[in-house]
Amino acid sequence: MTTDSSFTYLNNMKTIVLILFLLLPFHISADNFKLQAGDLIFQESCSGDMGKAIKEVTSSIDQYHFTHVGMVYIDENDSIYVIEATHPRVAITPLHEYLYPENNKGCYPVSVVGRLKAEYQCCIPRAIQEGFTLVGKEYDDGFVMNNDQYYCSEFIYEVLLRANNGTAIFPLNVMTFKSPGSDEITDGWKEYFDKLNLPVPEGELGINPGAMSRSEVIDIVHYY
Repeated sequence: MTTDSSFTYLNNMKTIVLILFLLLPFHISADNFKLQAGDLIFQESCSGDMGKAIKEVTSSIDQYHFTHVGMVYIDENDSIYVIEATHPRVAITPLHEYLYPENNKGCYPVSVVGRLKAEYQCCIPRAIQEGFTLVGKEYDDGFVMNNDQYYCSEFIYEVLLRANNGTAIFPLNVMTFKSPGSDEITDGWKEYFDKLNLPVPEGELGINPGAMSRSEVIDIVHYY
C-alpha cells in the first residue's frame, strides 16, 4: 500500500468512526428511554371507521393523525399501566396491551409519547389519583362535556383540571365534525351519530388527541 493510499484509508476510517460516534447517542437514547408517570401516550389507529372519522376532522403534530390518548401510571413494583377512557369504560390497561392490543394484531397503532413540561409536573400525582376515581365511568360516545362520561382526551383534560385546582392545563377547542374546507358534516360522523340517535355536537367546546399533541404544555419525547 502506498503512502497516499494509506493516508486515504485512514481518513476514510476516521470518517466512519466519527459517523458512528455521532449516531451512537441517538441509538442509546432510544434504547434507554423510560416512561415517567403522567406521560401521555398518543396513538394513531391504522384501521377502523371511528379512527378514519377522527382523522378526517382533526390534525396532530407532524404528519400524524392521533385518534387516542392515555396517561401513564407506574405502580410500586415499577409495573407500567395506562389509564384511559376507552370502550366501554375508563380502565387501567397494562402498557404492552395498550401499545399492542390483542384485537389489532397485524395492525397495531402508532404510539408517540408526550411529557408535560416542568411547570406542570407537580400536578401528575394528583392527576393520577383523580384518574383512579373515574375508573369504571362510561365512555362518552356523544363527546359531551360535563356529563360524568368521558372520551379519551376529555378524561386527560378533566384529571389535569382537577389536579391543577380548577385551572385548565390543556385549552378546550370549538369542535368540528366537518372536513377542512367544507361546510358539511362528514358522512362518517353523520352515520356515527345517527346510529346512536344523538345530535352532532358541532360548534360545542371539546378537545381531541391531535390538539393535545400540538399543545405548548408538552414536549414530544419518544416515538415507538
